[in-house]
Amino acid sequence: MKTKRYGQVPTTNLKKRFFLWSTLILLGGGLLLSALSFWNTRRLLMTEAMAKSEVILREVEAIRAYVKEELRPKMYELHSKDAFIIEAMSTTYISTRIMERFADSMPSYLYRRASLNPHNENNLADAFEEEMFDWFEEDGSRLFWQGVVRKNGEAFFISMVPDYFTRGCIRCHGKVEDAPQSLIDRYGSNGGFRFKAGDLAGINSVAIPVSSSLREAWQGSLIMFIITLGATLVWLYLLNLLFHRLVIERLGAMLSLMTEKTREHGESSPGDELDALHASLGSLRSYVRSARKGSSLQPNFIGDYVVTRPIVAGAMSWLYCGYTEKSQEKVALKFGFDEVLQNPLYRACLETELQLFETVSHACLPKVKQRLDDVLILEEVQGRSFITLLEKGRLDRHVLLPVFSQLCDLVSSLHAAGIVHHDLRPQILMLDERQRVQLIDMGLAADDSLPDPIVAAGLAPQGDPLYMAPEQIQGKRGDPRSDIYGLGILLYLAATGSLPFTEKRKSPQSWMQYKEQVAMPRNVGAGLSQALEQVIIKAMSPDRKQRYQWVEDLCEDLNNALTKH
Repeated sequence: MKTKRYGQVPTTNLKKRFFLWSTLILLGGGLLLSALSFWNTRRLLMTEAMAKSEVILREVEAIRAYVKEELRPKMYELHSKDAFIIEAMSTTYISTRIMERFADSMPSYLYRRASLNPHNENNLADAFEEEMFDWFEEDGSRLFWQGVVRKNGEAFFISMVPDYFTRGCIRCHGKVEDAPQSLIDRYGSNGGFRFKAGDLAGINSVAIPVSSSLREAWQGSLIMFIITLGATLVWLYLLNLLFHRLVIERLGAMLSLMTEKTREHGESSPGDELDALHASLGSLRSYVRSARKGSSLQPNFIGDYVVTRPIVAGAMSWLYCGYTEKSQEKVALKFGFDEVLQNPLYRACLETELQLFETVSHACLPKVKQRLDDVLILEEVQGRSFITLLEKGRLDRHVLLPVFSQLCDLVSSLHAAGIVHHDLRPQILMLDERQRVQLIDMGLAADDSLPDPIVAAGLAPQGDPLYMAPEQIQGKRGDPRSDIYGLGILLYLAATGSLPFTEKRKSPQSWMQYKEQVAMPRNVGAGLSQALEQVIIKAMSPDRKQRYQWVEDLCEDLNNALTKH
């Protein structure tokens, strides 16, 4: 048999792989170095822009304070209490005019006074500034904001501070009839009025264009990458010579011997030495797997039950499919999230949920078979979740009534037992082929016979704002009418095929206003009767006193609306 002499390298791709990865690593290092250079340069630019813009903004605020505290009172003293000279007494006018003159000599600094309801239309807030109004109003302790914003294709570093109305401002911004005539003559009587002391008057901002500076930083990083690329090519050439001499030639002889031995045994040759190592590790892994199977180790095993696929995640817990190891009987297993089990407060909520499932009996609640510590074994849960069914559109009329009759009966039974669910969502409702409804989560429920951990800890509202009643968003719990609101949302979704609200990133204050702006169901779902629409609107009333006071009344009106149409 013809053999290869020492030093002759067999066909292998080990060398190609090595240099491919070496190239990627070196190029990646070059990219990382360039990226770090760009980041550091950008950081220095942002730090400088931050300091400069803050100084200018503080100077403007000092000018406004001077007008309020000294210049305006002096003008009242020299003239009269009824006098109002805009050029000498308006903080917005004076600060804007001064900064316009400043911009003539320093065009890179852009000052702006923005308001949602200004006297001067030039000061009307744009879309970004409206978002910042929401941000400042969410938390009254927020007194400053800085960041990079893109406008009209250019990047600006912006510093912002909020400005609130004081008592001295209300003369010009309160009632129209109290405003100076000179102000009305200049700006009219439509904008800038109907405010009170303490309201957010506007946002003062200073913007510095940074696009050109960022381009220069990017160009510098690109030059650094080109230099790094050239150095990488030289380094790869030298490394190629060294690797070939010290590694490839020696491994070549070993690989030739391995190839000959595999041919003698009728085996196929591995691609390279690394492939041979991979094959060995694969054999070891197969051996370990066989050994584990031989010992009958169950990887997903809780007591006598085997856990399989997940069904749905609730507020505090997972619900999984499973079966008993011996009889193969199908079950559902409910156990808390890891972070819930580690947090005493949420663990208390989970404990309340498990106790409710153990003590409350209803056809729409899966029966409890056994409890193993923090795991609840339930009867098998069949069907699909509401959210999956409603992705295809609204429910048929012949399904709507039986489904909500069951839901109303369930919620009524919970209320009779002193329980408010607080979290009625389509994700935690299952519907099987027999149109049987099952509620599979009560993680946020409150029982008047048990302490409420959420109230005791003073937590913020818990749940999905899309389905929460307005009073829940305000942090109020334990009112059964909150569940009636949740039923109204579910009914709206089931009857129209869409939610009445789609926004998800709103402050609590904005949500309270948003809940009052409900699209009429018949405008969303064609073919709805007026009677059904009235049931939905009454159930979803933002005022608890205007809602259905009892679930039974809601169910009765719904039955009349669906059977008489």
